[in-house]
Amino acid sequence: MKVADLFDVHYGNSLSLNHLSLADDGGGVAFVSRTAQNNGVVARVQEVPDIRPFAPGLLTVCLRSRNHALSTFVQVAPFYTGFHVFILRPKRKMGLKERLWWAMCIESNRYRYNFGRQANRSLSGLELPNKVPRWVERSTIPRVRVAPASAARVELPDVIQWRKFELGDLFYVHRGRSLVRRDALRGTTPLVTASARNNGVSAFIASPPEHDAGRITVCSNGSVGEAFVQSEPFVATADVTILEHRAPMPPGASHFICAIIRLEKYRFNYGRKWPAGRLERSAVRLPVTEDGTPAVSAMDRYMRSLPLSAALSA
Repeated sequence: MKVADLFDVHYGNSLSLNHLSLADDGGGVAFVSRTAQNNGVVARVQEVPDIRPFAPGLLTVCLRSRNHALSTFVQVAPFYTGFHVFILRPKRKMGLKERLWWAMCIESNRYRYNFGRQANRSLSGLELPNKVPRWVERSTIPRVRVAPASAARVELPDVIQWRKFELGDLFYVHRGRSLVRRDALRGTTPLVTASARNNGVSAFIASPPEHDAGRITVCSNGSVGEAFVQSEPFVATADVTILEHRAPMPPGASHFICAIIRLEKYRFNYGRKWPAGRLERSAVRLPVTEDGTPAVSAMDRYMRSLPLSAALSA
């Protein structure tokens, strides 16, 4: 079965975000662009006269991007699209679970579009499974509890007042262990690998946890520089560096530091790695208290004032 057997395939709006007016009140119409994050939505814009938004429930596919070609999402709200985004409209009645299944199948072909290849001519003919597995309909779509950000937005000091701290001064730095995923038995312990997806967890294995929940993991190879706070005790491979707090730190501050670490990713393009030894000596700029120590309470309050902050670990 091919994509064109299930969906009508056509271009989106091909609008330019810089020519649209942003919706300041958090409402408006979702704007879908060439990204693999946030369901492809990069902004919310005011409705354009004479251009009707696409209806919820349609699939969007990124056709051309340096790293995100074939990123596929089911849109849950009315939307516009930017350049190089295709729209897939189901040809028959199709529930949300099935739409998510086909989105996953389409995106699993991303590896075919490395090195600048585009999917605009080949998407319609892309091969898909002949039927939907029974487990798809039996599965449950988890509901995420989302609370609004706190009414009072917390402001941090100007970045020029921040100070540099070596990660080794803030954390004990450990390297994961050599482990071949295909040799591991299925279990309940999260296995953190050098992946940018799913908080770095690529499998659950039958192995005792080796690191406590709350520690930060950083990809030293693969998706170098991706950093996550692990919410459960876990095992990590040798391509992952684990940061264990030297002093107690609230969850929001850990997530803040993860965001700062990710800003360093650009230094490790073109195959460069970020091994544990180099990571330990790497410095990050953080807001500080009057006595010059990292302002972990302020970082935590700031993160908890942001939209979707209810998703932070308690």
